[in-house]
Amino acid sequence: MPDLDRERQVFERHLNEWRKAHLGEFVLIKNDEVIDFYPTLDDAFNVGLSRYGVEPFFVQQITPTDVVNVSFFGARILSA
Repeated sequence: MPDLDRERQVFERHLNEWRKAHLGEFVLIKNDEVIDFYPTLDDAFNVGLSRYGVEPFFVQQITPTDVVNVSFFGARILSA
């Protein structure tokens, strides 16, 4: 697995400011360079592939601070 610590540090360093302008978008980072922000994961990933081929690059979505993943499992309730 590629080591993307450098890119992850760039992401974490700028995350709070990016939340104000790029919430929900995907950022593409290579080394210390922020390439751009994209509306979808596919867009960011395809640009990364076209620019870097098989070299590792970093793509991450800009999410709010209070994201909670919740799953519910249950049965459908029928009422009379």
